[in-house]
Amino acid sequence: MRTKYVLLVAALLIVAIILPSGGVQSQPIATTINVDTLAYLGKGEAGEAGGAYFLPDGTILALWKGRPLILDSKSGEIIRNLDALPSGFAAAPKLSPDGTKLVTRITESQMAIWDVPSGKIIKQFNYQIGWFCFSPDGAKLYVTLPNKEDNPGHLIIIDMVTLQEIERVKYSNLTWADKVDITPDGQTLAVIAGKKVNDKFYNQLILINLNDKKNCTVVETVEPSFQSLEFSPDGKQIASLYDDGNHIYIYIYNIETKEKKYIRAEELSTLFGFDIISIGNPIFIDSNTILFEVSNLPNNRHYHFSWNLIENRIKNYININYNQSVDIKDSTILLCNQRGVVAYLNKNAVPVNDKLANSESYFVYKNHQLEYNSITVFVGESMVYDTTGKLISYLGQQQFVVGKNVIPINQTLPAGVYLLTIKTGLEQLTYKFIVE
Repeated sequence: MRTKYVLLVAALLIVAIILPSGGVQSQPIATTINVDTLAYLGKGEAGEAGGAYFLPDGTILALWKGRPLILDSKSGEIIRNLDALPSGFAAAPKLSPDGTKLVTRITESQMAIWDVPSGKIIKQFNYQIGWFCFSPDGAKLYVTLPNKEDNPGHLIIIDMVTLQEIERVKYSNLTWADKVDITPDGQTLAVIAGKKVNDKFYNQLILINLNDKKNCTVVETVEPSFQSLEFSPDGKQIASLYDDGNHIYIYIYNIETKEKKYIRAEELSTLFGFDIISIGNPIFIDSNTILFEVSNLPNNRHYHFSWNLIENRIKNYININYNQSVDIKDSTILLCNQRGVVAYLNKNAVPVNDKLANSESYFVYKNHQLEYNSITVFVGESMVYDTTGKLISYLGQQQFVVGKNVIPINQTLPAGVYLLTIKTGLEQLTYKFIVE
């Protein structure tokens, strides 16, 4: 029997913080979408899930505490167990396109391969690896390698019939390789690789044309580190999480247009009204939508939501936290979180609720302009968003003086509630106003 997985987080609660200058900083308004729980792998037992994925026959393969399980997709009951690892550790699972092979990282960053029909472990690698991905036809496995004296190299290619290494790819200006993913057409690999310059380490997002592996294209170079890497289903975009300890954001790169988009923790903090401490790895729901989690760990606030990359805004909140995996079959999204909750979500359930909150303070908007009272002199940039975070208008830069400042709105706005954001070199403040 499916039950509703209810969290303590009230995602529709509007959080308001009164700023020193008298404005109101508010969380964006959106609709909470509950998920239907299919199974709870842990059932109260301590442990961690690795993810859940549809098999071609409609059953579900889930990973709990290092053991792969096959679940009935209607009842959630365990149909059978695959061989368990002696170490009891497995993570970052990948299924071959035909569902017959399962690959995971195991203890000491090594790798194991299961034959799913028989449930047997058919190969273990006794050297350290980075990450891996299947070719779209499942014939090859691309595996990245760290910088180890006993195993130098950046990328190995494994034949999935013989389970033997058939090729090794190296680039002289790189030191190691880590995250990896492949386009749906199998032509291009994206790799997070590293290099060392004057005792300082850098991460690079590189693209490898698999028809000519002699050279690689460097897209981005940053100080460590990229935490994840994934192609969109149409192969046109790459999503990654970047966190160097001081700055955290989601990075989106369009291969065709070369456009780069950023979803920054600081900007999300402005929309939510509290500091965003953590952002989870972005996962594509479709080619225009990613799913990721944000949290304020000291206050135990967690929000998991979908973000529309075309409109550049939050679409809806998803009622499942600590999510590990997303898989899609027809219109059904399969989710699995770290605690072992396996759940369903309707892919088309993305409404937005624009109902206004009560008892909130607003700036006065008259004659296509706003009045802003400042206690300091500064130069700032102004912009207008709607309450879900969609950018409506960039108002440009202006000099602010002590006292009354007029901010002109350079377009006619439809009736509704909007956010005025003023950015300076040191901070970002947001205030609500109403157009009637």
